[in-house]
This record gives sequence, C-alpha cells and structure tokens, in this order.
Amino acid sequence: MTLRRPAPRTRVRHLQALLLLSAVLLPHPGHAQDAAAETTTWRRSVETSGSLLYGAASQRVLNGMISIGSESARRQLRADVQSGYGDAIDQVSGERRVIVRNTRGTFSVDLTPRARVSPFAFGLAETSLQQRLASRYSAGAGAKLTVWRPDSVRGGFQEDGSISLAALGEETRAIRINDTTPAAGTGTRYRWSLRARYRTRIGESLRFSHLTLYQPTIDRVARYTMESTTTLAVPLRSAIELTLTHRERLDSEAMDRGAPSNRDGQFLFGLRASF
Repeated sequence: MTLRRPAPRTRVRHLQALLLLSAVLLPHPGHAQDAAAETTTWRRSVETSGSLLYGAASQRVLNGMISIGSESARRQLRADVQSGYGDAIDQVSGERRVIVRNTRGTFSVDLTPRARVSPFAFGLAETSLQQRLASRYSAGAGAKLTVWRPDSVRGGFQEDGSISLAALGEETRAIRINDTTPAAGTGTRYRWSLRARYRTRIGESLRFSHLTLYQPTIDRVARYTMESTTTLAVPLRSAIELTLTHRERLDSEAMDRGAPSNRDGQFLFGLRASF
C-alpha cells in the first residue's frame, strides 16, 4: 500500500492551522509586558513610638501607626492610620491631664509612580486636641515630579527625591467650649499643596527620610498649614527597624480655635515591623 503525500494546497492549510494554534497558545510579547506591568507588590507595616519626660515635668506620649500599600508600574496605593495619646501631671493640682489626643487617616493613589511625572489624588481625615480640631476633612489632586531616583533598590528601600504641587478642598470644625458662638479658624478652605520628599540610605544600614508639606490657602498665603517629618531608621532584624522621628505641624489658625500654640511638635523613639 502506497501512502500519498498531501497536496501542496493541503500542506498550506495545515501550516496555517499550526500558526493559528501557536498564536493562540503561545504568550504574545505585549501580553508579557502587560503582565509584568500588572505585577503588584504589597507592603504593610505597624509602628509604635513614644516619649517620656520626668523630673521637673512629668509627661508621656504614645503613638501608633498602621500602613498598607501596593505598587505596580500602573499605580501606587497607600493608606495610613495614626493615633496618639499623651498626658502630663498638673504641677498645681498634682493630677494627670490629657495633653495629646489625635487621630489621622490618609489615603493616596499615585498613577504611573515610576514615571518622571506622575498624577496623584489624596484624601485626609483627622482630629486633634492639641490643635483644637473636632474634625478636618480634605481631598485634592495634583502632579509629582521625581528629580532623582537610582536605577536599583538597595536593601528593599526605595531612594528618591521629588516635589509635587496639588490643589485641595478642606472642611474644618473646631472643638468649641461655647456652642453659642461660631469658632474662628473653621469652615471651608481651598488650598495649594506643595510637597518635597527625600529618601536615601546613609552607609549600609541607616535609612533617612524627610518630608515637608506646605499648604497655604489660595486667597491668603499667610493662612496656612505646614508639616515636617524627619525619620532615621536602623534595621534590627530583617523586618524590624528602630526609628527616631521628629514631627512638627504648624497651623496658622490653631490659636484662633483656642489652642495654646500654632505649633505642635514631637520627638519620638519607636519600633516598626514590616511584612
């Protein structure tokens, strides 16, 4: 029995079918790039910190923060919740009184975070006894310019330097002693938001980060809020760091709401666990 070879036209059809099957089953280079772009890295951390004064003045402050975030080539998400409490002994009565009680929650989404210019949006909700804030809510959007970022990440710590400009709307309500009169320093504000951030490693272990945030109202530059946070972190183990943080917040209208000062600063020692 003699086998017949397929006709040329039949062989062409077989080849076309094989090419079609390969196109369906084999990954396309563009699909591989999309998959790489969609690779998401999750980061979570818990930090507790505090300070203690004794002697002529006796006071204690305790802070906690929980952070969760994800990052891919397409977007970066981050959410933080911070809370603080502190008390001190009254030198006259000898009783302890609350001097610090605050809670702050923030959320941000950064589009194309690895690009040189990246749009972003953010929101904030907070209360603060020190600044006499019953509530403050704000939300806005803007763009970030990354001026420096190394090609490689050393020790899992992203180094960069960036500046950003945004616009936001804010609603503030004060802690009132007398509810019959409206408190100053409250209401709706529209602000610019200028932020500068720098993160780098010093030597093989020390990690340094600094952030300054300046938010004047659009109609009056002298009416502003400002925040500065500087942190040094030293890894103790693979997922645990010793932190030293100086945090200072300024609100030009805090005293109008009855706060003892427009400035609220803290110097804290803490531990941070990442997972």
